[in-house]
Amino acid sequence: MASPDKQPTAHCHVVAMPYPGRGHINPVLDLCTALAENSGEILITFVVTEEWLGLIGSVSKPPNISFATIPNVVPSEKVRGDDNRGFAMAVMSKMEEPFDRLLGELELKPAVIIAGAFLHWAANVANRRNIPLAYMWTMSASVYTIFYHFDLLVQNGHFPVNLSVNGDDIVDYIPGLPPLLVADLPQIIRDQESISALLKIIPQESKSNYLLFSSIYELESQIFDILKKNSAFSIYNISPATSYSKVNNINNSNKKDENIFKWLNLQSPNSVLYISQGSFRSVSRTQMDEIAIGLCNSGVRFLWVARNEATRLQEICGEKGLVVDWCDQLSVLCHSSVGGFWTHCGWNSIKEALLTGVPMLTLPIGMDQVTNAKAIVEDWRVGWRMIRREFDEGDLMRMDEIKELLLRFMDLESLERKEISRNARELQKICEREFADGQSFQINLNGFTKSILQHRSI
Repeated sequence: MASPDKQPTAHCHVVAMPYPGRGHINPVLDLCTALAENSGEILITFVVTEEWLGLIGSVSKPPNISFATIPNVVPSEKVRGDDNRGFAMAVMSKMEEPFDRLLGELELKPAVIIAGAFLHWAANVANRRNIPLAYMWTMSASVYTIFYHFDLLVQNGHFPVNLSVNGDDIVDYIPGLPPLLVADLPQIIRDQESISALLKIIPQESKSNYLLFSSIYELESQIFDILKKNSAFSIYNISPATSYSKVNNINNSNKKDENIFKWLNLQSPNSVLYISQGSFRSVSRTQMDEIAIGLCNSGVRFLWVARNEATRLQEICGEKGLVVDWCDQLSVLCHSSVGGFWTHCGWNSIKEALLTGVPMLTLPIGMDQVTNAKAIVEDWRVGWRMIRREFDEGDLMRMDEIKELLLRFMDLESLERKEISRNARELQKICEREFADGQSFQINLNGFTKSILQHRSI
């Protein structure tokens, strides 16, 4: 186990431990960056697995944040990608002991622990050591409140979920949540074994002091207002400030992406479709090929992030676009040539699209993504569906329907495309107000900072 970097003495030591996945690590690191920049009295030890230190160890961060590591829970990334359930179970069973041991080796006792909300064992560690605990929920507040009110789904006969029987039933009884169909509930609710496990690790009010969100208040204001009124948690919503700051100070100077931005600079404004289906799960190889041929036949300019498939897919797609293994997504979305985002509807990707005003094509793959897609299309009206519900590997989208949809979506002169573009720009302005002086972000960040400083060592 690696020891943390040598640290100067600080008044308030915060230890953060995210779930070991990019969609969890990034928002927790954003939160820690905001805290560190808000108060020089806060010293943060950010704990990741050895694998993840290799991936993020060189990122820019404030001087009062340092990294520490615990061993990997599985031997390789391939195992994690091949067995999502097995990886989650390993996180639940193998991380508590090394994390607890690391806390005992730190020179400065933690004043507060910030843990990913799925790390239910963090409450055991915090309680044994008498340390206040803050759980961070990295999905939307809407998805949290669905799980929180799971008993209402049972009472109204909407669990178990059977799409052929009750998929089109309307769920209009969850406090603060706009009406949605049973089919738009998080996919995990359809798996009785998975939802049983998830409900056991949902943050418990009796075991934690704080519940943190990384959302945008105006998107989910009714839910936040109800949660704050009824929950025993101290709730703070601290939006993706790092993303907002980057949007307003973008320079596209990342050397790693130099060729990407050279190509983007040659394209017409709003002419490029950016495609990314997440950093973890993806669609099948057969579906990838249908997408590639549909893209090629459409003639639409595109930038496609396809992990471990870039060379093969580039050969299929031809010269109309670029296929790459990785890019700085936020920088790409900020580029003037990008006019659309084909997304898997991960919560972090959605927030970046909203902050940059880019309309979305939705292709949810699992977990919370189908619920997010519903919000994009029906509640906010800033995108279209690729398919009605989440992607089913046994029901392929064919190249011809992909081609026709892309041509319509990227037709900037069509009335329906103009409508979602206008809505995206208006929602971007609403999201930007979150970060104005005296508004939600500053109020929540200052409130949480003040609260945790009360736990500092004197």
